[in-house]
Amino acid sequence: MIIQPRPIYRVLVADDERSVLDAYRTVFGEIDALSSRDALSDLENELFSTQAPTTDLAPHFAPVLCRRGEEAIDTIMSARQDRIEFPVAFLDVRMPPGIDGIETAARIRRLDPSINIVMVTAYADTHPRKIAERVQPFDKLFYINKPFQATEIQQFALALTEKWKVEQQLRKVNQDLVLRCRELEAMHANLQEARERAEAASRAKSIFLANMSHELRTPLNAVIGFADVMRKETFGPIGNERYREYLDDISRSSEHLLEVINDLLDFSKIEAGKMEVKIEDVNLAELLFNATSMMRPQADKKGVTLQYVAPAEAITVRADSHRLRQVLLNLLSNAIKFTPAPGRVTLSANALESGDLSIAVADTGIGMSAADITAALEPFQQVDQGLARKYEGTGLGLPLSRRLSELQNANLALTSEVGKGTEAVLTFPRDLHFVASAAN
Repeated sequence: MIIQPRPIYRVLVADDERSVLDAYRTVFGEIDALSSRDALSDLENELFSTQAPTTDLAPHFAPVLCRRGEEAIDTIMSARQDRIEFPVAFLDVRMPPGIDGIETAARIRRLDPSINIVMVTAYADTHPRKIAERVQPFDKLFYINKPFQATEIQQFALALTEKWKVEQQLRKVNQDLVLRCRELEAMHANLQEARERAEAASRAKSIFLANMSHELRTPLNAVIGFADVMRKETFGPIGNERYREYLDDISRSSEHLLEVINDLLDFSKIEAGKMEVKIEDVNLAELLFNATSMMRPQADKKGVTLQYVAPAEAITVRADSHRLRQVLLNLLSNAIKFTPAPGRVTLSANALESGDLSIAVADTGIGMSAADITAALEPFQQVDQGLARKYEGTGLGLPLSRRLSELQNANLALTSEVGKGTEAVLTFPRDLHFVASAAN
């Protein structure tokens, strides 16, 4: 059995009469005797298992007895230097020939704000309110009349010591909380600074991409235009058939590069918050049919069946027709690119039971894992990584489509399974973006 030592608490007592100091010594001796009997009883219970021992150990009081106020003050000063604390002090009011107990209490309070002070006197020369004004705070100042009862001193000593212990614990908790708050504030400031730096870097990147896109697009349009003029032999025959093949390669490569630059420019505008959309009434069936027609040559060349399933109703959607077409072309292009022959890509639209409008692009292609979907929706991320990757692209198609969808208050979501295909669903809320009418 491990016997825990009892906590020791010093009690300051100041009184000019020796008989009174002897009485204090007797009072605190009785507390120690009672505590010793409790400890012995706990040991007996532990050894013979008669009953559970008490859990709280009674404190051991070590009274420090002083006959003058100056001596009591010196005791507190010395204890503070040695990091020794007094939970409670019992002070006589009259202590001739030195300073009285009230002045002693005031000076002690300045040295130790946490100590509980009990004024003990047989005389009422000074009103307690006046004493309280000099020895604040009020909740740490108490009074006992002489002649005191031993039980009074014992109860005050035990109760005020327990009160002091709780206050010390609360002060420690408060100090820990203040320290933690400061750490969190510093962490928040660091995070805020990092966020601002990241946002500034993102803005700088977007501005750079926008400027570079403009700088590249102007000469690229000239290359495309001149190549087209030469292919048409506007100013005379080309001569060598191989040159015509080269011009076709130049045109295809330039148009592809222009698409990449346009995507970069659009994404930069969105990142910079400068992308504007023109919301208008759009004939959904007509838009979907045109998008399918535009992508059919790419599907035929790949050996992929492109199917369009018209909506059951004539639906008018509130959207930006140009940006919605761009989203659909991106989704269809991705679906065709990642669907091996003889696969199938299907474009469909339906008004759901919830009232929302669903536009879906489904394919029977290679599919993606959940991690791949997350990567595919992030800018400049590609599922097919590495220099020897099979599928070309910048990794902006899906992220750009999602941002463009959000600008039109629509939501783009992907579901996929490796080896079985992918479905991209664009959803418009009914109350904001479309109305349905009976088909003609």
